[in-house]
Amino acid sequence: MVLILCTLASTCYAGRGWYHKKRGVTGLKIYVDVLVLTNAVITLIYLRCIASVCRERLRARHEAAAAVIGGLGSLLAIPQSSSFAGALALTLAKAGVILAVTFTAFGRRSIYAILRRAALYLLCEVLMGGVCFALVTLTRRRILTVRNYVVYFDVSLWQLGVSCAAVYLIITVAGAVKLKYGTSAAGYRVGYTLGGYSRDFPAVADTGNRLTDSFTGEPVVVFRSDDLYRRYSLDRPELMSAYGFRLLPYETIGGEGVIYVTSRGSVTVTCDGSTRRAACCAGILPGKGKEYAVFNPEILRY
Repeated sequence: MVLILCTLASTCYAGRGWYHKKRGVTGLKIYVDVLVLTNAVITLIYLRCIASVCRERLRARHEAAAAVIGGLGSLLAIPQSSSFAGALALTLAKAGVILAVTFTAFGRRSIYAILRRAALYLLCEVLMGGVCFALVTLTRRRILTVRNYVVYFDVSLWQLGVSCAAVYLIITVAGAVKLKYGTSAAGYRVGYTLGGYSRDFPAVADTGNRLTDSFTGEPVVVFRSDDLYRRYSLDRPELMSAYGFRLLPYETIGGEGVIYVTSRGSVTVTCDGSTRRAACCAGILPGKGKEYAVFNPEILRY
């Protein structure tokens, strides 16, 4: 790790003289609003890509907070390092920004999980740098540069805003289309384990199931099963709290009413031989002779 940081610092120090040349004047005039906005949107794009790879579910407020940190972290492009020590300090600061962004976006995880997501973020940075270099080489236009590991676009603010919004919109729409049409023909089975008892059920992916637990904010997978209903004594209100169940109004393709929801236990979704553990709550209703589960495929997106 120390060797990697020193190598990056050496690269930054060696490239300190690479500045944008315009109208015969050496130097780069940086507009803070363009710099921060650019890197805030780039941070959002990175996080969406990482979340897709790791199949994580990002909360909007965490995503927004991480984007703010990424945008403010771009101010590292302003200082000029005239020594190796200065370059090393900038490198460590950039590493700190990456860790802060990933920790804020994805929340508390194991050290390995945080480092993995930070490594993916760094990979996105490297790919972005490569794209920028290729763009400048092919177009022969100095509209952007990379300084202290930060990308800066020398364009007007409205052009930048439209471009970044278009890229972000394309990524979001592509993900939504894949989510809607890529899961319609899939055959799912959903498993649930609680209190040493485990069952799996045929499942329906329903984008209309927007049921969310009011206590945890997690999406709810609805199980219609007489077996689970009796197993956890949900017909006896005085006993249902033993497994953390509580009443919650619901509405899904099976009807509407009140459902018994708990955040305890684990839910897994299996499709085409691949099994994923979903970050969600479980809701149980009587099956009335039928055994199946209903979930929103949004939980498979990350």
